[in-house]
Amino acid sequence: MTFSPIIFAKHRQGTVPTKNAYSSQAGQVVLDFSGFETTPFLNQELGINLNKLIAPGLGIQGTFANGHRYAVYYFSETAYRFILDQDAASTLQVLVEQHEHEYDIELVRREDLVIAQLSGNAAFDSLLTNFSLTPGLGISDLQACYGKQSGDVFITTLLQDGVQQHQLIAQQAPLSAWQKKLSAEGFCVN
Repeated sequence: MTFSPIIFAKHRQGTVPTKNAYSSQAGQVVLDFSGFETTPFLNQELGINLNKLIAPGLGIQGTFANGHRYAVYYFSETAYRFILDQDAASTLQVLVEQHEHEYDIELVRREDLVIAQLSGNAAFDSLLTNFSLTPGLGISDLQACYGKQSGDVFITTLLQDGVQQHQLIAQQAPLSAWQKKLSAEGFCVN
């Protein structure tokens, strides 16, 4: 049996909060976006430059014209994952509906997934240990982010307002179990 490590990333930029915290991100949603013309749609209709997204898990953060922020993660040329707030998700869904007859695209709102945020001095090391991740990538671009699936949790690393953050995205039951475990490890639950 061969061991296949799950390589994970850490930002080289930004600050790390001293307080270890775990918080629910109830205002954010996950949208999985797929189809043979997903990349052209994102480039042409949304103006998102996807040139830096050359490997699965790489992502970028940006702001739509209406001021809503998003993070989009590359899975393949035909599949992406958006993490964004409720209003931005609704706006994106309307735009996709307006263009779905022009492009081979499908947007699925993942109502089954919830998001939590992890931060603090122990956050990165805790993720490496608990999710059997291997550190291997250093991210220096302020807009770049990274996400990887480990078991039933999609884990991200990103900068928000210059602060290093990590997101755990999963169904409610597994995420509740992780909240209890991380709380027991000393993460303050907000």
